[in-house]
Amino acid sequence: MSFLEYDHAIVRACVEERRDAWEDFVDRFMDLTLRVVESVAERRAKRLDDEEKIEICEAIFRAFRYDRYRLLREFRYKSAASTYLTVVARRLAVALVDES
Repeated sequence: MSFLEYDHAIVRACVEERRDAWEDFVDRFMDLTLRVVESVAERRAKRLDDEEKIEICEAIFRAFRYDRYRLLREFRYKSAASTYLTVVARRLAVALVDES
């Protein structure tokens, strides 16, 4: 299974609310999400400590899980899941970094 197929399978498992799917999703995409938060903060000249970065990551993951994974259900599997998640996480991070 390629990374593309693996990532799609993780997203699909979350949407289908399969056992352990959410934990797999977080494990797979936590580093990506953290890099997005750090990049957004840097571009907005905002200094965040580690705790603030983690809080923003947690808020982003809550958004992915909100309304029975609505944001993940909107994914159309036409691109890499990481591309879609980066775009969504960046949009969320901009708002969250500006709030902090």
